[in-house]
Amino acid sequence: MAKTNRLLPASFSSYKHEIILACAWIIVQSLLLFHYGIVTEFEASKYIAEADNLVNHGTVSSSNFWLYSTQIFLIAIAQKLHAGYIAVAIVQFFFNGLATWALYRFAASVSNKITALFTSLLFVFTIPLQTVNCSLQTESLFFSFTILFSCYLLRLPQMTLKRFVLIFLFLVVICFTRPTGLLWVPCAFLYLFFRFFKTLPILIKIGITAVASIGFLFFLNMALGSGGELDFMLPFRDESIICGVPTRSYPADIKTSSDPNSIFGLIYYVTHNFEQFTHLAWLRSKAFLGLTRTYYSSGHNIYLILYFYPLYFFAVFSIRRWLKTDRHLFLYCFSLIFLAWSTVIMTCDDWHNRFFLSIVPYIYILSIPAISNLIGKVGNTAGREYAQDNDTI
Repeated sequence: MAKTNRLLPASFSSYKHEIILACAWIIVQSLLLFHYGIVTEFEASKYIAEADNLVNHGTVSSSNFWLYSTQIFLIAIAQKLHAGYIAVAIVQFFFNGLATWALYRFAASVSNKITALFTSLLFVFTIPLQTVNCSLQTESLFFSFTILFSCYLLRLPQMTLKRFVLIFLFLVVICFTRPTGLLWVPCAFLYLFFRFFKTLPILIKIGITAVASIGFLFFLNMALGSGGELDFMLPFRDESIICGVPTRSYPADIKTSSDPNSIFGLIYYVTHNFEQFTHLAWLRSKAFLGLTRTYYSSGHNIYLILYFYPLYFFAVFSIRRWLKTDRHLFLYCFSLIFLAWSTVIMTCDDWHNRFFLSIVPYIYILSIPAISNLIGKVGNTAGREYAQDNDTI
């Protein structure tokens, strides 16, 4: 018995970082669930209605909702099994917990356990991001799937056919969870191309690039023209900075092509309305990266500034380190951030910063070297002070 008791502290010491992370995750999710309950209103109501359509009529109300199939199918399955919406929430919490663990394991693989713990805790205490786990909308699964995918991709030791097929299938699931999942396609192929295929003959490289580019543009064009409530010229006519919040009382006189909901239509708009485009791009960039909103409370805006602005500095400070040690990781994370920002420029920003929240994990990953350096300096300072105190005693 005494021997068992002596082993328990050693066991706790070996897994103390994991235990701290698990406790923090459980506390945050429990408090959010207690405060919000399971949210079925607002945007979640759309996916519940589409799940009803799927169960009762075998289809969705408009083709664009197929781009949200994962959430709709999940709700529909819960309805068919009479499992209740709590079953959907449990699935969302499960994948969020799995994504948290994957982020911790990845951060530990490129730094150390204490840095991994701090990075993962940043993710756990990103309350706006964690709040979506309580709502039956697409963001919870989308955030979790993209993190799981990225951590798997970035830890690949080598490429095999089986792994390539798994990556492809994972991307398909992400793209049918939210249409913005398409942004992960070119970033993933860029990463694979430069990390694993750099020794291929030039003609094969050109061929792979051409096929991947055509495929991405085809699916992007299909998503743009999927119908329903998607109208990609509306934010330019209304000069919306935040989606659904026009800044004009009457539509702006802009030049559009005969097929505005297409890649060609977007290019046509930019080239024929360049002054308006650059003005809106600047305002949307401020909203996207600045995060604060006039309709948020002062406390909420202060939280956003204090929580996220230092991470910009950490990420920038870490660039040189990544370029020396893992430029492929930097390419992947930077391209995701850049594409998300570009998408906001070409459309509008979200009322609750959800577009920004999708790239937060990659800002955390890019910040790892700076976080590790800061923890090391704090640890060294604390160690010196402890030694001085002992010397004095």
